[in-house]
Amino acid sequence: MNLSQLLPIILYLLLIAGIGVWAALDQKRSATGKKTENYFVGGRRLGPFVLIFTILASAASAGTFIGGPGLGYDSGLSWVLMGLFQTPTALLTVGLLGKKYAILARKLNFYTFIDFFKERYTNKFVVIVAAVGIIIFLTAYMVAQYAGGAHILNSVTGVSYSTLVWVFAAIVALYTAFGGFMGASINDTAQGIIMFVGSIVLWFGVFMYLGTPTPLDHEFAVRFPDLVTLPGGIDATPANFVSYSVIFGLLIVAMPHTAVRAMSYRDSVTAHRTMIWSPLVMAVFSLGFAVMGVVARLIDASLDNPDLAIPTLISTTMPGPLGGALFAAPLAAIMSTVSSMLLIVSGAVVRDVYNNFFNTKLGDSSRARLSMVVSLIIGFIVLLIALKPPPALELIVIFAISGLGATFFVPLIGGLYWSRGNGSGAAVSMVSGLVWYIIGEQWLPGLGFGFQPVVTAILVAAVTYVVVSLVTPPPARETLIKFWGTYREIQNLEANHEGE
Repeated sequence: MNLSQLLPIILYLLLIAGIGVWAALDQKRSATGKKTENYFVGGRRLGPFVLIFTILASAASAGTFIGGPGLGYDSGLSWVLMGLFQTPTALLTVGLLGKKYAILARKLNFYTFIDFFKERYTNKFVVIVAAVGIIIFLTAYMVAQYAGGAHILNSVTGVSYSTLVWVFAAIVALYTAFGGFMGASINDTAQGIIMFVGSIVLWFGVFMYLGTPTPLDHEFAVRFPDLVTLPGGIDATPANFVSYSVIFGLLIVAMPHTAVRAMSYRDSVTAHRTMIWSPLVMAVFSLGFAVMGVVARLIDASLDNPDLAIPTLISTTMPGPLGGALFAAPLAAIMSTVSSMLLIVSGAVVRDVYNNFFNTKLGDSSRARLSMVVSLIIGFIVLLIALKPPPALELIVIFAISGLGATFFVPLIGGLYWSRGNGSGAAVSMVSGLVWYIIGEQWLPGLGFGFQPVVTAILVAAVTYVVVSLVTPPPARETLIKFWGTYREIQNLEANHEGE
C-alpha cells in the first residue's frame, strides 16, 4: 500500500463528505413545499461558476481521465481530434436546450428529466419507456464507472478493489441521498476544480520530467509514426469523425444527468457565461488528458493496459503526496458522474413511476424523504453489481450513452421546438431509434451504412417522429398552451381545471 499517495486521497474524500453534510443541512432547511425542487434541481439557484463545473464534471466521467488517454496512448493524435467534439458539452447543453427549457421548467414545475416528456406528450407509454431506459442504462453506466476507477486506483495505491468500491459507493450514495442536487452540484464544483488544476499540474510535471514543453516533436514522429498520422489506430475516417461528433457532441445534450442541469440555473446571465467559458474548461479536461495519453508513450512505450497511461504518468513524474493529489482527478470524475446519475434514477423511480402511477397524492416532504431512501438503495445495488462487474466495461459505457441518445434526443429537441410533435410520434420514435441502434450494434452493423449505428438510429428516430406525428391527431390545445402559451393563459387553464 502506497501511503504517501493514499493520504491525499483520504483527505479529498473527507472534503467531499464535509460538503455532503453541508448540503444535507441545506436540504433540511429548505421550506415546506420547496423540498422536492431543492432536492432535484437545487432550488434553481445555480450561478455560472457552479453551473459550468456541475455540467462538465457530471459529463466528464472516468472515460475522460482513464479511457480517453488510454485510447490516445493506443491510437495517437487521431483520438485527440475525436476528443474535440466533447469540448462544447456545456455550450450545447445550455444553448441547444436553451432558455425555453429552463423557462418551461419554472412555469410547469419540472424537477426531473422525465417531467418534460410527461407534460409535453401526455402519453403513459412514453413515460414508462423513458423511466425504464433511464433505470437500466444509467445503472449500467454507474457500475462501469465504479469498476473502472476502482481497478485503476487499486493498481496504483495497493488498496483492494472491493474496499475502493465500498468507499466510492458509500460516500457518493450518502452525500447524494441526503444532500440532493445541491450536494451533487457543490461537490461537482469541487471535483471539477480538482480535475482542472490537476490536469494543468500534470502537464507541468511531465514537461519538467521530459525537459521540454514540446514532447510531440520530430523525434516523437520518427519513433511513433502511426500515432501522428491519420487514420491512426482508431481508424479516423470521415465517417467515424461524423459518428463521434454525434456521440460526444450532440447526444450529450440528451443525457438525463446533464440535461437536467439546463433547468437548474439561476438566470440568463448564468446561461450566457456558461456557454462562453465552458468550452475552455472542457478542452483542458478532454484534450489535455487525451494528449497526455499520447505523451505517455515517451514514459513507457510498452504498457500492457493502455488505460494505465495517466496513472503511469502520475506515478513516474510525480511520486508521493502530489501524485496522490492528482489521482483525485479520475476519482472526482467518477464520483461526480455517479452522483448525477443517482439523482436521475431516483427521480425516475419516485417521481416518474411511483408518484405518477401508484401514489398521486404523495406530499412534498414525503417525496423528498422517499427519494433519499431510493438513492441509498440504488447506490447499494450498484455497489453489489460493481463488486463482481460484467466484462467489457468500456463497451457498456458506449452502449449506455448511445442507447440513451437514440431514445431521447429526437423527442427532447422535437418536443421543445416543434409544436406538431405528439405522444404517438414520440413513442414510436423512442422505440424505433433504440431498436435500430441495438440491432445495428449487436447483430447488423451494416445498418450504420459506414457510420456508427447510433447515427442512423437518430435519423430513423427523427423520420418516425415526424411521420407518425403528422398522420396522427395533433397535441391537445391544453398542451400547446402549457408549452407555447403565456403565463396568463396557463393560469387561466389552471383556474378552469380548479373550477371543474
